[in-house]
Amino acid sequence: MMADMVSVSHLSKSFESQPVIDDLTFAIPAGGRTAVFAPSGAGKTTLIQILAGLQKPDTGTVRVNVEHPVVLFQEPRLFPYMTVEENILLPFKLRDRAVTMETLQSFNSWLSVCGLKEFKKHYPYQLSGGMKQKVSLIRGLLQNPCFIMMDEPFQSIGREAKKIIIEHLLKTYPNLTVLLVTHDPEEVQQLAQQMLFFPTAILGRYACVNTHDAKFQQFRFSGFDLPDVEPNSSSAVLSEKNLLNENS
Repeated sequence: MMADMVSVSHLSKSFESQPVIDDLTFAIPAGGRTAVFAPSGAGKTTLIQILAGLQKPDTGTVRVNVEHPVVLFQEPRLFPYMTVEENILLPFKLRDRAVTMETLQSFNSWLSVCGLKEFKKHYPYQLSGGMKQKVSLIRGLLQNPCFIMMDEPFQSIGREAKKIIIEHLLKTYPNLTVLLVTHDPEEVQQLAQQMLFFPTAILGRYACVNTHDAKFQQFRFSGFDLPDVEPNSSSAVLSEKNLLNENS
């Protein structure tokens, strides 16, 4: 049996009496890749912060079955006085982890994939916005996480470069559990197995859609509308059966 990597039950969160998350329930099994698609201001970043332990919910429970999930925020959050190489390898230094030959091989592979091989001794001020975002992405993935939360991680990266990065990610980490927050349906299709579509600016009721289903294509080409899908607030995002069918 596949255990849930993430479990959220009846989660609610408000700011100054304004709800951003309302009675939200979902689960992601180990190895599942789920995207959250919702309007701006809908509490997507707040959800990630709660899952990461950076905020507390008003009510409800969350369970993340890994000690150190990796979080990629919208901002690259690089240290300005460190080079690209130093920023990427910083988590190993902070946790007193050895940088093995395998890690260095992966590091160099990611630099090549992201077009940063000639920039590893550069500082953040010498990089474009997209390059900074790639550095942040490599820093998170090089730790070989079991679970990663990604808050619009490709927003400054070009379409073709993004496609190459996602392909390399899926090839290198086929069993990685992913929670992706994005406004781009193309990213959803490329990276996620299922999508949680929230029609309003509150994370509560949602429609769950398999990204290889005809309804997802309808969503992509109909102005982000899912008229035939009944939203729900209590079903799991990915069941073990759905995941096995997706991978078969």
